[in-house]
Amino acid sequence: MSILVWFRRDLRVQDNPALARAIKDGKTLRLPVIGVYAYEPDGVAGWAPGAASRWYLDRSLRSLQAQLAALGIPLHLKRDGVSESIRALAHHLRCERVYWNRVVEPGQAAVDDAVHHSLTQTGILPKVFDDDCLLMPEQLRRADGSSYRVFTPFWRRASEILESADFGERLAPAPKPLAKPLEVDPGSVDGLGLLDAHPWHAKLEKHWSPGEAGALDQWTAFFGDAIVDYDSDRDMPGMPGTSRLSPALHFGEISVARMFAQCAERLASETSEGARASIRRYLSELGWREFSRHVLYARPDSLNRSLDRRFDRPEAWEPDPDGRRLRAWQQGETGFSLVDAGMRQLWETGWMHNRVRMVVASLLTKNIGIHWREGAHWFWDTLVDSDLPSNTLGWQWVAGCGTDAAPYYRIFNPETQAEKFDPQHEYRSRWLGDGLRPAPMLDLKASRQQALSRYQIAIKGQAA
Repeated sequence: MSILVWFRRDLRVQDNPALARAIKDGKTLRLPVIGVYAYEPDGVAGWAPGAASRWYLDRSLRSLQAQLAALGIPLHLKRDGVSESIRALAHHLRCERVYWNRVVEPGQAAVDDAVHHSLTQTGILPKVFDDDCLLMPEQLRRADGSSYRVFTPFWRRASEILESADFGERLAPAPKPLAKPLEVDPGSVDGLGLLDAHPWHAKLEKHWSPGEAGALDQWTAFFGDAIVDYDSDRDMPGMPGTSRLSPALHFGEISVARMFAQCAERLASETSEGARASIRRYLSELGWREFSRHVLYARPDSLNRSLDRRFDRPEAWEPDPDGRRLRAWQQGETGFSLVDAGMRQLWETGWMHNRVRMVVASLLTKNIGIHWREGAHWFWDTLVDSDLPSNTLGWQWVAGCGTDAAPYYRIFNPETQAEKFDPQHEYRSRWLGDGLRPAPMLDLKASRQQALSRYQIAIKGQAA
């Protein structure tokens, strides 16, 4: 008999509630602990994992496998049919219990229910733990029981609840070895087929160190130094002012509960008002991550449809029949230096600075007029931190069809944004060099007016 831990978006051994309880119960019941990761190549809700995130997952799983082996815990790797894979492995290994952490995304609740049902039908005890969010969606509702649609009241109420939160096993320390270290089969992760045959992803190796150890090192460095200047530096893409922990958070190499708890503790003792403002700002960014999960949980249809249904009308967007304008944007050939630098950074590193993400998304959806779904799919395939809630909320927010109260008039001017946030050209020079650049693909003033005209026609139903 044994206890099986099903790893999902929690590829870590520290601060892992399902693993912590399995180890605790295993000691009490004298049962060994076994791990499993089940990869579903088709993804959930029709969004198959993108190429860049598959590379990151491949490296993160190798790191987790080594960590668990050092603890004496084997990690089984399965592909296809998550529910059947978990049930079959649990029976094969004669597991008495199966523990896992929730993932708050469309389709994941159905996966949980299917696994839960298949296990209970055959006498295996399932236990599900809270993770992924600071507060699960059912823990944070408006007075009338509905979900929040606006960030400010959402985060205000969440912060009130979190003031007295007890994260319990979600802040569990790294466990001690349970048995003798195990040998790791270096080719076992290959069986999941995560990587493309062409090794294009080799360029990502120099930019990232996937795995829990790398995530904790990066968090320690940021939290110990850069976080005190976060409020002033976070919008400057040429500076190392952000934590760059979005992929680690997505794959659960670091716990959002740990990050929140350490920030809250430091905020309580910090005397510098500048540092306090920066910590509050960083907590707010964790809040936006939280908000995106709650919004998508309440409106799973927004993965493919606009939250504001009026933006699903064809007249809200400009046609691009040959895809030429979309390709120019994807390849960083728009003629707007900040946008092109961002798209080059994305292609080379699998990541883009958040300020630049907003600017490139605004140009695509408003000035060029291409539907936000095209941009969301491109980011999904090219980002190492591809995350359904954050990606969906971000694109709809910029496009003007999401959660903002008066969003459509916000049209970022890429030239003024460059002057303000990259005044010394550090960022643009880094990714574009000093060579000749193409002429701007459109007139910013004219395209802005065209965007507003589409708004008048499609959204308000009247001529501009």
